[in-house]
Amino acid sequence: MNLEITKHNIFVEEAWSFIMPDHEKWSKEIKNIILVENNKEIHNHTTIIPATNVKAKRTAWDSHFRYPQIRSLTSELSNIIQDWIKKENFDAPTLQVKDCWINWYDKNNHAVPHRHGVHLSLVYFVDVEDSKADFLFIREDRYELIRKENNETFHNNMKYVKVKNGTVLMFSGDSMHSVTPNLSNNTRITFAANYVVDYLANTENKTEKLLNV
Repeated sequence: MNLEITKHNIFVEEAWSFIMPDHEKWSKEIKNIILVENNKEIHNHTTIIPATNVKAKRTAWDSHFRYPQIRSLTSELSNIIQDWIKKENFDAPTLQVKDCWINWYDKNNHAVPHRHGVHLSLVYFVDVEDSKADFLFIREDRYELIRKENNETFHNNMKYVKVKNGTVLMFSGDSMHSVTPNLSNNTRITFAANYVVDYLANTENKTEKLLNV
């Protein structure tokens, strides 16, 4: 029987990236904060959060409230994201920072597979080129038909993302991701932030404008 069977690609997931403007400036600010945090730890009044999904040192979830430099960074990133939302015509009138933090991975530190559970997440790769660790997206398919000509016994459900210092990677907060162990003696530094859609803020702004007409 000559039956035509059509293949359909489904659930194609997207991620976006750009190079952070004034990267050298932000890199210096973030490294200075790490120096402060490490100094606090030495003197036993640390604010470094114990390891969770990130098996490394990191600042508190609300770092944009604790450090003016991080508040300025998240403001700059929010402006970039809002311009991008308008350009792409996403139905997300306002994005608010839910939380953000700095990660620094020493030798053998890593991050286990996890999700952030928000509308949009981003990772800013501050200083990563000299560390031997990779950022991975992980697809959670359990079963899949494999063609006979595929001789690989292991089917790779992980996607390595090549980045350089200054790269900002944006992706759905529901995307599973991880960081492989840092096999070098160089500290790997990243900044992470989560954003949620705030329709209420946009509605209030519209209402205020109408009342002022």
